[in-house]
Amino acid sequence: MFIALRGDDNPRFGRRFGGVGHRWRIGDLKPLGTFAYEGEGWGVAIHGDSLVLSDGTPTLRFFDPATMRETRRVTVRVGSRPLARLNELEAIDGEIWANVWMTDMIVRIDPDSGDVRSMIDLTGLRTDAGARGLDAVLNGIAWDAKGKRLFVTGKYWPKLYEIALADCG
Repeated sequence: MFIALRGDDNPRFGRRFGGVGHRWRIGDLKPLGTFAYEGEGWGVAIHGDSLVLSDGTPTLRFFDPATMRETRRVTVRVGSRPLARLNELEAIDGEIWANVWMTDMIVRIDPDSGDVRSMIDLTGLRTDAGARGLDAVLNGIAWDAKGKRLFVTGKYWPKLYEIALADCG
């Protein structure tokens, strides 16, 4: 299940919900209805006036949160090569950040062009977290915009990491 909080509305996309999303009111979780969408939902983020959805492919899809209609798509690329397995998403300072499923990488994506601006290698965190098994992968990104703090974690990880990134120009 993937949720994006926006105002009083809480839409949910999912990997296995048969293309049906759900909306709830934030305050009391009263159901507000359902909406149809194509494919799967692996990750969702709020970027400007859009919801951005990943589905494990190189494509990011942008939705109007008022109508839940798709407004555009962008193919994520490293150079000329499409980058698949985009998973968890987070909107950070005008970019879309995504972890690449089954890797220790987070990519910073230009939301207009789809170009990967940089890659963040978090090799070693899984071992430090004591995570074991094939499913114990990096898959959580959270941005504290007020405090300018980045948090990462993974599936079955008992730890949450606050990380600082050096500006490499």
